[in-house]
This record gives sequence, structure tokens and C-alpha cells, in this order.
Amino acid sequence: MMAVNEDLQLPYTMDAHQLSNPYQATVLRTAVNRALPAYIPELFDESVLAMDETFKISRYEDFISIPVFNTMTHLIARITNRVVFGKELCRNEDYLHAVVQFAETTPLMAPFIQWSPMMLRPVVYFILSTILGGKKAPLKYMIPYLKRYMKEREIMEEKPGFVSEHLIASAPPEETIEGLAVRLLNINFGSIHTSSIFITQTLFEIALLSREDVESMRTEIREALQSEGGWNKPALLKFRKVDSALREVGRFHGLMYFALSRYAMDGCDLGDGTHVPPGGKVALDMRAIHFDPKNYPNPQRCDLFRFSKLREQEGSDSKYGFGTLDSTYLPFGAGRHACAGRFFAAMELKIMLAHFLLHYDISLPPGITERPENMQFNGAIIPDPKAHLIFTPRVREK
Repeated sequence: MMAVNEDLQLPYTMDAHQLSNPYQATVLRTAVNRALPAYIPELFDESVLAMDETFKISRYEDFISIPVFNTMTHLIARITNRVVFGKELCRNEDYLHAVVQFAETTPLMAPFIQWSPMMLRPVVYFILSTILGGKKAPLKYMIPYLKRYMKEREIMEEKPGFVSEHLIASAPPEETIEGLAVRLLNINFGSIHTSSIFITQTLFEIALLSREDVESMRTEIREALQSEGGWNKPALLKFRKVDSALREVGRFHGLMYFALSRYAMDGCDLGDGTHVPPGGKVALDMRAIHFDPKNYPNPQRCDLFRFSKLREQEGSDSKYGFGTLDSTYLPFGAGRHACAGRFFAAMELKIMLAHFLLHYDISLPPGITERPENMQFNGAIIPDPKAHLIFTPRVREK
């Protein structure tokens, strides 16, 4: 947790007590994970509405060209907040703009705060947040909502299953509304920042697939929905090719060049002559693991069906899932500090990608034959925010 604190500069970008009792992670691992099946209808409903509104096509055109990363970031924010707060905030465009800006700028601000002398860090954060936007803008919407909700909650016979409700139910007695709001902002940051990167990278790779490969994904989705009676957990578990595509994107592109950042509490020797002093930061080279041919044959190829083929060969449905952790797959970390919201992300992204595949043909812009190159900042891997894809509507499927 010290590494997360230092990397994101939580005392400034969020608040210091996120670390002293990070119970929001426990809520995600327990109550929210148990509630995932109940969230599917709402996530699907909001996905359909949000995409219909976003992908409006002129009557003079039969396709739409969109800036993928920016569009996906806003879609993720809206769809996620449907089950975090409900319809009121998830459809409030001013709130969505504020929370997206927070998610986009926090990773940019944190390194500059980190590189500053300790005594100047509050000043650096104040200046950067004034220019780029900090936590105040989204909290301006979240705190009044929570104050009103807490009053209404006192007379509710049955409480909604929102993520915010699960957090409130698990909060210690001394927790404040402002503290709850910042923890929910933390959850929003984790969801928007990582999920928008994953889905953008996956769409870029899908645009490179052959028609036959794309149709095989659609066929699998249709068969799963038909056999399981619609959009539900059993159907989503059968979206093996969509799941495989997400996991391969995590292997091939990832989120960072390094993983499992930790600070040494005591000095130690690594056995090869390297000494890590107390307070020294260590991390794993993720690409050395993800591109090791001992772990992954032909690792330089992004094969979206790599893991669905392994599932079929080995007859294992859980071993190669997008959210499954192992020592050779590290986008979500490992151990007890692994990403607590990865199963929520997997469910949401599979719903969105399946809907895209059923309703749109996805292609690169005319004259473009290769996917756009990634950008890098402070070890982070980010899709090109200016890159576009072409979405052409198909005949509407249920």
C-alpha cells in the first residue's frame, strides 16, 4: 500500500485516511463481488442507452468515426456509475465530465507531486489541480447526493444494491460523508482509468481481425445468450473469446511496464550482488514475464484467441479467465493486494464488447492498415487518445 500511496500521492489527490483503513477494497472483494449477477441487467440497460446516444449517425452517413479512448472513458464512467450511485448521477453530464477529468488527470499530477520536495507538495497539488482539475469538481456532486441519500436511507424499508450502499453499510461509525465520497471517487478512478484502457486496446485489436474471426466471436455470443436465456452471469461466462481477447490485451499491452511495486521495509540482498536499501522501491519487469516464450509461445504476436484456445485444449474455464491471477499474468497485480474490482471490470467489459460486436462492424479509418501506437508516461502504457475507429451499424440484434 505504501507503493500505491507514493505512486498516486493519495494524501493529496484523494485523502490520507484511504490508507489507514482501506475498507473499500474489502467491500469490492466481498459484497460487490457477490452482487455482480444482480448488476448485469442494469449494466446492460445503461450500455444500450449510452451507446445509442453516443453513436448517433447522420442521415447522410452510414457509419460514425469516433475518438476511441475518449469515447470509451465517458461510456465507462456512465455505465459504472449506474451501479455505483444509480440513474441520477450516471446520467448527469456535468458529474460525468468531472469524474472523467479526475480519472484522467490524477495519474498525470501524481508524478509531479512525487518529484517535488515534501514541503512543496501541497502547493504543487493546489496549482496542478487548479489547472487540470482535482477531486473538488466530482465531490461537488457526490457529497450533496450522499447527504440526501443518507437522510432518505433512514426511512427506507428496502435499500438498493448500489456499490455506494454496500460501502455505507460497511463504513466504521466515525466515517464522514466526505470520507465516503472520496472512497467512492477512488473506486471510480480505478474503474474508469483501467477499464477504458482495456476496452480501447481491445477494440483496436478487433479492428484488425478477419471477418471470419469476428463472426466466430459473434456466433459464440449469440449461442451463449440463446442457451442461457439472455444477458446473465451464465451467458457471460460463455463469452470465452471476448474474455480471451481482454486477457491477451492485458498480456500484450498491459497497463504498466512494471508490476508489484513495493517499498523495502528493511534492507535486503537479492542474491545477485544487488542490495536494496531500507525504503528502496522494487518492481517486476512485466514485459519480461509476459513476453517470455517459456510462458507464452510466440509472445510477440497479439493473438486474441490465445486463451480461449488454451481453455478448449485443457478443458478449464477458470484457469485462463480475464480476472484470474497467476505468476505469469500480472496486469491486476498479485496476492492480497491484487485489484479488488477486476471481476466487476471483466463483467462490465464483456457486456460492452459483446454489444459492440453484435451491433457494429468495427474497422480502421480508410488508408490505415495498422493499429495506432501506444503512448508512454512514467511507466504507464496509454492508447493514443487521438486515434479513431469506424463503427458501422449492423441490423439490430436482441
